Amino acid sequence: AVFVSAPRGPNRRQRRTRGLRAPLFRMAPVKIGTLHFIEQTAYKADKAVIAAKFNGVVLDKKAFDPAKDAKKPDFLAKNPLGKVPYLETDMGCICTSNAVARYIARCRADTSLYGRSFDDEGQIDTWLEFCSHELEVPLMTWVYPVMGLMEDVPAATKDAQADVKKALTTMEAQLKATKFLIGDFVTLADIALVCALREGFARVFDPDFRKPFPKVCSWFEACRAMPQFSSVLGAVKLCAKAETPQAVLPAFKPPERKEKKAEPKAEAKAKAAPKATPKATPKAAAAPAAAPSGDVAAQIQSVGDEIRTLKAKLKAEGLSGKKIDAHDDVKRLVAQLQELKAQAPAAGAAPAAPAAPAAAPAAAGGGDVEAKVKAVGDEIRELKAKLKAEGLSGKKIDAHDDVKRLVGQLQELKAQFPK
Repeated sequence: AVFVSAPRGPNRRQRRTRGLRAPLFRMAPVKIGTLHFIEQTAYKADKAVIAAKFNGVVLDKKAFDPAKDAKKPDFLAKNPLGKVPYLETDMGCICTSNAVARYIARCRADTSLYGRSFDDEGQIDTWLEFCSHELEVPLMTWVYPVMGLMEDVPAATKDAQADVKKALTTMEAQLKATKFLIGDFVTLADIALVCALREGFARVFDPDFRKPFPKVCSWFEACRAMPQFSSVLGAVKLCAKAETPQAVLPAFKPPERKEKKAEPKAEAKAKAAPKATPKATPKAAAAPAAAPSGDVAAQIQSVGDEIRTLKAKLKAEGLSGKKIDAHDDVKRLVAQLQELKAQAPAAGAAPAAPAAPAAAPAAAGGGDVEAKVKAVGDEIRELKAKLKAEGLSGKKIDAHDDVKRLVGQLQELKAQFPK
């Protein structure tokens, strides 16, 4: 059953400080929405599902097939950012795993899942950021190749293992002082980190790796044994021997490059005209540069989106323009973006190569298409925000003529990306 209580705010803090709760009354179970998730990375959605179990709310689940569902017009119409998992509600969509989990945890003001005070909430947010940046990034760099979700890069995996050890060392120190991450009760911070660590404990954290972290292991086992966790995560058998990288699953393989088919023509020309051989050879060698153009453009867009999201968050936390630009995470992402942009000219040089005439024009236009995609995406977000402010709900916004027109335009632009 779902309970309704007084709204969050200063009164909530006073109520919890005194150990009191607002009057509650029972209602019929209420469905919060439908959670769309990718099965291979279900741990991201499990954060919200377990939070719903603790808060006693109903959350439907629906598997998302990125190969099919991502191409449907209605997907981008209701979720312009294109991020999965996402929660579909009557008022619109909420995307990314931590944002959805926060929403579910905060929908009940009478529980302690998001803390018992404003200080608790700040501590929980700190651990959620820690989970995303300090643990999940390196851990999934290590685990995804084992699951067949990405290619293994040994050097990157070695660095990732060191970063995971560093993150677990931080958690070990905290759990020596408290039973759970912020005190003596379970919060969303514990839920997020248990979900992120599940594949690590099951696949790569062998006994030698776990040995320096007894408190983390005990905490993980204690949480996993709770019915709210076990009903979602199932039985988790601790790894006895670390698994090795597997071949990438077909659904997660990068698109094949076909530019090499033009090479025999280049060789034939070289034999027919020996004088042109010195010029033909370097030009033909330039053709493979067109291959990364689509990947580079996609990476540039992804990092750019991450920078915009981070800046918006920092601004909401009260930082000004210069302080935002000087933030370590912003500087790191900007440097990464500059490196990616430096690769773009090399990819764009491919049109000069006679060996792959069909692939070169697509690489040259990648930047323009990317800019148009970003511009139309921004226009969709601004229009939806305006319509929402005018009182329209999620479904009515998606059905608006201007929104549908822009979404159609966005689909056409995305179809022009190099393949």
